[in-house]
Amino acid sequence: MTNKLIAKRYSKAFIDNLTEKAYTSILKDIKYLNKTLTATPECTKVINSFLFPLTERMELADEIIKNLENKNIWNNLFKILIQKHKFIIISDLLEEIEESILTSRNQIKIRLKIAHKHSPENLDKIKSFIIKIMSMDVIFDVIIDPEIIGGFKAESESFMIDGSVKNNLIKFKKFCAKTY
Repeated sequence: MTNKLIAKRYSKAFIDNLTEKAYTSILKDIKYLNKTLTATPECTKVINSFLFPLTERMELADEIIKNLENKNIWNNLFKILIQKHKFIIISDLLEEIEESILTSRNQIKIRLKIAHKHSPENLDKIKSFIIKIMSMDVIFDVIIDPEIIGGFKAESESFMIDGSVKNNLIKFKKFCAKTY
């Protein structure tokens, strides 16, 4: 069974035990956890490893969740994942939980990649364009990615709009190769 499928199952069980009032604080916790686990990728491997005693792995998990609003909920989830040797799915699980909460609120998270910092007016125009296409509330995660050269790239789990200069240059190159 793939990690994504396992994460979906755990996510469903996690969400089923929450009230809608807890969603906002859970989303804040997820943001913190993603930031922490991304900054220390070896942490996930250590917590999931049988090379370290269970008590040490639990202590490390406790250290990660000590600043969260919903410590008890995360503590229970982390204990289950550690004991079942499934902590390696934590990133996928956090993504699934976030997506489930946003879907229940008719929201979607969009990663908006831009080549450089834009004026607020230009950024608002890009966001408005994307919002018109979507039939739900959009939460933007703006990322500066000079590799796209110019324009923008908007993506989520279910769709992608690639209006980048890099993509247009690739299409132009393919067109020229077919033409000549």
